Amino acid sequence: MARRRKVEEKAYDFIKNQITTSQWLEGRQIKELEIADVLEISRTPIRNAFLRLEEEGFVSILPNKGVFVAQTAIDLKGLKDRLYYLETLFQHVLYSMERAEIDLSRVSFSTLTEKMRKTIQLKSEEFEQLENLFWKAVLEHHDNIYMNQSILHTFYSIYGVEGHARNILNQSRQVKLSHYQNISDLLGENNYVYARREVRILLNQLLINLIQGID
Repeated sequence: MARRRKVEEKAYDFIKNQITTSQWLEGRQIKELEIADVLEISRTPIRNAFLRLEEEGFVSILPNKGVFVAQTAIDLKGLKDRLYYLETLFQHVLYSMERAEIDLSRVSFSTLTEKMRKTIQLKSEEFEQLENLFWKAVLEHHDNIYMNQSILHTFYSIYGVEGHARNILNQSRQVKLSHYQNISDLLGENNYVYARREVRILLNQLLINLIQGID
């Protein structure tokens, strides 16, 4: 009994430390198998640790989906901060790729934008999932893994909001699609200067929509 409790504490401390030190950001999925491999323990104490951490508000356990780092409620200021943060990161990423002369002419971004077009009217999160895939396709060519993860997790946190703000983001899909199509074309031409400009316009438009819709 004492040994089992000790192993559970080991799992609990490890997961909590990863979250509180921002090694794992909001919205990240936490996989039992990865923790079991790292700590060299079975899955049962990990599951017990998840239950404790859920009670304390550190994780969210979603049936049939998995365990995720819990998201805090995001107000308008929080959304603004995240959009500004994304703009800064995207500008840096695209500038770095331009300096490194990364050739994106053979990457088929248009396939993803076409799928986005077909999911605009859906109530599901498929459009937002395709957005993530779009940026993953871009970031595959950028070698700063920490920055790439930060971008994707920030995106996830923005689209994890609920209520009126979520409705506004969903209503902005057509506008977003138009910008994604432009970004796709520009990156396909390796035109990083105008791609950075288009990303800035996209994020600023989302910010305007949120401010007008919430205020």
